[in-house]
Parts: sequence; structure tokens; C-alpha cells
Amino acid sequence: MAKMPLCRFSVALFMTLAMGVPVAGLTIYRLGGENLPPPPEVERGEADLRQFSWADIEAARLGSGESLIIGADAISPLFFTAEENIAPTVWERGGYLQTQGFQAWVEADDIQQITDLDRETAYVGLQGADCRREIRVGCGSNVGEYLTVGKTFLFDLGGLFAVNKIRFFTRTENQENYIEAFQVWTNTATNTELGIGFEDLCSTSGAGHLGNCVGLVNRAHADLFLRKDLLFHAERKVTENTKPTVDVELSGEYIRRLALFVSSQNRDWEIAEFEIFAPGYVPTASYTSNILDLKEEMVLGWVRWSGHKEAAAKVAIRSQSGSDANPNIYWRKTFRGDEQVNYNDRGRPLTRGAYRRLELSEQGKITRDAENWDLWSIPYDFADSLGVPLTAARPRQFVQFQVDFESDAAAGSELRYVEFAASPPAAAELVGEIEPWQVETAELTRFTYAIRPTIGLDSPGFDRLEISVDGGRLADVDAVRIGGEEVAFTELEVGEDRLVVAMPKVDFNRTEELIEVVFNGEIFRFGATFAGRVFNSEMPQDIRQPIQPGNSTALLDGNTLSVQSLSLSGQLLGSLSLSSGVFTPNGDGVNDGLDISYDLLKLTAPSPVIVEVRDLAGRQVREVYNGLDTAGRHVQRWDGMDGSGQKVSPGLYICRVEAATEEGRETKSGVVSVVY
Repeated sequence: MAKMPLCRFSVALFMTLAMGVPVAGLTIYRLGGENLPPPPEVERGEADLRQFSWADIEAARLGSGESLIIGADAISPLFFTAEENIAPTVWERGGYLQTQGFQAWVEADDIQQITDLDRETAYVGLQGADCRREIRVGCGSNVGEYLTVGKTFLFDLGGLFAVNKIRFFTRTENQENYIEAFQVWTNTATNTELGIGFEDLCSTSGAGHLGNCVGLVNRAHADLFLRKDLLFHAERKVTENTKPTVDVELSGEYIRRLALFVSSQNRDWEIAEFEIFAPGYVPTASYTSNILDLKEEMVLGWVRWSGHKEAAAKVAIRSQSGSDANPNIYWRKTFRGDEQVNYNDRGRPLTRGAYRRLELSEQGKITRDAENWDLWSIPYDFADSLGVPLTAARPRQFVQFQVDFESDAAAGSELRYVEFAASPPAAAELVGEIEPWQVETAELTRFTYAIRPTIGLDSPGFDRLEISVDGGRLADVDAVRIGGEEVAFTELEVGEDRLVVAMPKVDFNRTEELIEVVFNGEIFRFGATFAGRVFNSEMPQDIRQPIQPGNSTALLDGNTLSVQSLSLSGQLLGSLSLSSGVFTPNGDGVNDGLDISYDLLKLTAPSPVIVEVRDLAGRQVREVYNGLDTAGRHVQRWDGMDGSGQKVSPGLYICRVEAATEEGRETKSGVVSVVY
């Protein structure tokens, strides 16, 4: 069938917007940035806006935040000034202040007074002679069955902090109650996190004897420290203090836990306030949004964000999307051997809430719902803030974002918002495959791209098909068939890696009819993917819907959108061709340049390529190109100049291409004649 006249126009891949065209359903979802201006598409009336807040994080919806400042306009890692005391805020970050009790660590009410910011209240320790069992402090002897040597104040800061100083002091009117002797210990991680076992903590000669264990702060309560799974590093030991206010300088290294051990005192003592200083940013912080409900399945388009980071900081943004409200599957132990089931005792699916209500002994594994959820995307490049494709295999109703911050004390970052575009699907389902799915590399092949759409009564349908290839080349379209009959089509765009075809509209009246697009192309590596998307030309701002690989017709057996190479040989360089055997670089605008074209085959990652021109003696005349190339056809242009920018002399020259991988190097050459 003859093709209709060619009409070329540029259609942007993810953010095509037409002024004055009615909005069909484009919605921009913004997380954060409530007080910032709306997206430009919304201001122009081309999209609706739905706002989510950074502050809306609920464990029930799998949201969380750690070591963050969460505001209406941005999220950022925690930052503290040099004089900001972080001790009173440890509970806000999931930390604690505890002391040793009988066989357990406790958050006793009396010790909390040292962080209440009230200099008139204090924790009071009594000298040994006045020790009572219920107090169990400052005693250098046994009280009943309890050995109560000293007092430990154990802080968990709720994250890693660059602590460079601690300070503690008495009440103003009781300055004589200073602490005479004390020790300061620090900890970064649990023994399990560090891979340390009991045998590492205790000396060989006293293995199994808690009194011989190291890093336990208070050996009289060594069993409690082992139960806490913590090994401490001794920072400071003071045996003769006479000051009511004590400043202890620390290294500023990142720590999570800090312990003050007050050994047995010969006098009453007290602490009115205990202060911890860690100026700068915390090293790591993370934010996981709630599962965001879009209310219906939507085609996900681009994602973009606004924020800034300093050079030494990192911000990693990832996303996942799914078709139900939870990406996890929860399992229950039946106690019949190792059997676990994902339903309750009434046969109903086990939800997160039901799982948490189970006895701990009943709670089984938690696995990923791979059937209904995509995997987390790889982190988006923070520099691509103006828009990149939102990773999603198909239309989805639920989306979740994760943001990880890395900082040093002086370099931080902030993220103002993350926003993404979505629109209703053109079809309820799109299944496609390509045939043949096995061909020779660098060999022009006639392909059939088959699509079977399922279109609901309320779906707008489509009249455009876009095919893009990764690892191959597109040539031209030969035919389009709908329901087995050839139909008129127009090649709106034809490029080596992408084409767009216009066809008669496919809507509810043509649901389930097979669409076949016959085109010519070639592949350059073992697996080349021909991705397809459809869209409706009457709704140009809507997101193009991806085609899912699958069985679209029994007449084809590929069930895939990827094409594999029949040849498993290790050839890296395919054909090398020159645009002309003779060229005349004399500046008259005719035949002034030489195009050097070469095919790279079977590369899965960019590899070094050098394109150069040599004389017949093998000496380099000009390095035309030196860079990294991927699999595909590449063209480099030589303008007839040598390496110093002078015109070369008439004669024969060798055009040489060299490609390298870990397996070795390959070269191909061609000869050209330069005449004037």
C-alpha cells in the first residue's frame, strides 16, 4: 500500500503540551512544596494539581522519616548549631535515655530530669553510706543480692551525630555536689551490626566470665550491656574532678550512643543538666513517603524535583509503583513444620494490621508482592531535576518515593518537592510482541510489531503508535494492519532509534482487534528492545501508554518485545563504511567532509572507541574521535584537516576505527582519496 504524504513534526517524549487544547486528564502530583507556586502546566490550565505533604507520613501507609527536618517547603537532613543541645530531642528521633535497673535497662523518671532544660531540678546520687536498694546508685558494696557499683546514664541519640562536646553541671545552689570521678564511653553500632560476637568481647582467659569482658562501661552490670548488644569505646576517664560544670571535648566522629559512668562516690553528687553538642549535618537521613493513592490506574509519565545540594552531599531519589496499597506479602506460621501461609485463620488475606496483631511467635516472613508491584527504581540522577521518565512497567494506582541524604558536617542538601505527571490510560490493557525475535546482528530485517488492545467503553482509545529501540536501528514502515486489513498510515517521525506512526483511531469499537505494524530495522547486540507506546492525537498532553510484552496473537511465538541475536560470535565491530571514496575538502561546500560510519555490536555498556586518519606509512594524521560508544551505528565526520588544523595534502589516507572491551580490541579500516 502506498504511504500517505509524509508529515514531520516533533513530539516530545514525556512532556508534550499543546496550548489551548482541552485537558483530557493530565494531573501533576506534587509531594511537598505546598507554599511554592504551582507547576507551569497547572498555571497555564493544561493540567490539574494534586498536592501531598511531606509531613504526612504514617507507618500504617509505610511512610517513615529518620534524622530529618520536615517542613511545608522542604525536607533536609538534621542540622545543629555549635551551641545547640541535642540531648532533649533524642526521643523525637527514636532514641532514649536509660540507666541500669535490676536485670534490665529502664527509663527511670528521676534520670529524665537531666534533660528537662530546668536548671533547678536534678538527679541526685547518694554516697555509699546512704544507699537504698530502690535507688541503687553510688554504692560500692552489695545491697541485698544487688551489686550496685556506680551509675550509668546511657543515651541513644536516635541516629549518628558528630558529637564534639558534652557538658554536665550541678544546680547553682549545690555546686559542692560535683562529680569527683567519671568515665565517658561512645558507641557507633550494635555488635551484630559490626559482626562482633561474645568471644570477641571477652578475654580468652576469662571467656564466659562477664567481669573479663571489654567495652562494657560498667563491669558490675556487664550482663546488661551484653543484653544490649553494645560494645563501647572509652573516650575519657577522670578520677579527680572538682568543678561543678564539666566540659568534655570529644573527637567529633560520628556516634550513635553515649554513656556517662559515675563510679562510686564518697559524697553526695548530682546532675542538673546533661548537654550534648554535635554541630553540623547528620551523615545520613532518609524519607519514605506514604503509599500515594492516585484513586485510579494512571499512566505514569515524567518525574521532576526541586532542591539543592552542596558538592560533598548526595541526594538519591527512587520510586516504586503498584496496583494495590501494599508492596508486601505477609505470612503466618502454622506450626506445621516450616509451613507459612499468607492468610489468617479464617482464610482471608493477611494484611499488615492483621500481621502486626499476631503473636510474635506466629509472625512469619514478609516478602515482596512482585506480581502487583514494580521493583524500586535505580536512583534518579539529582542533576536531572527538570524531568526524567518515572519508572513504571504499566498503568499504576499507587506510587511511593524514597529519598536518601548523605552529608558531611559542613555540607548538606534539601529537597523542596518531587512531582510527577500521570493521565488515564488510552486502553485498559495493551499486549504486544515482535516477530522475528531472533535475527542476525547488523542485518536489515523485516519485523512485525503486533499489538492486541483491550479498550473499555470509557477509554479514549488511540491513533498513534511510537516505537523506540535500544540496541538497534529503525529504517522505515512498510504496512499497518488492523484486524487483518491494511489501513492507511503516515510516518510522522522516522529516526534511527524512534518512529511515530499515525493510523485510524482504535477505540471501544475495535477492542481486541490485532494491530500489526510492519517495519524494517536491525539490531546491534544480543538483546535489543523495541519498546512501544500509544497515544491519542486529540489529547497530546496525556502520557503515552506503554505496551506490555506478552502473547498478542497465536500466529506469532515470540511473546516478547526484545530481539535476540542468532550469532553468538565475539565480533565487536561490524561494517565500516565511508560516505565517499573520494572527497575534496576545498571549502566550496560540495563534498567537503567525509562521514565515517561504523557498527558496534553486542555491547551492553559504553566502550572506548577511537576513530583516526593515518597516512600510508601508518603515521597518525588526525584523531577524529576518542570517546565512549554504545551498541549501534555511529557516524564521525572528518573535515580533511590534520591534527594542527591544516589541510592535508592530496593522496590516499586510511580511515581506522578501533574499539576496545575487557576481552580485547578490534579494528577496521577503509581507504579514501583526497583531491583538490
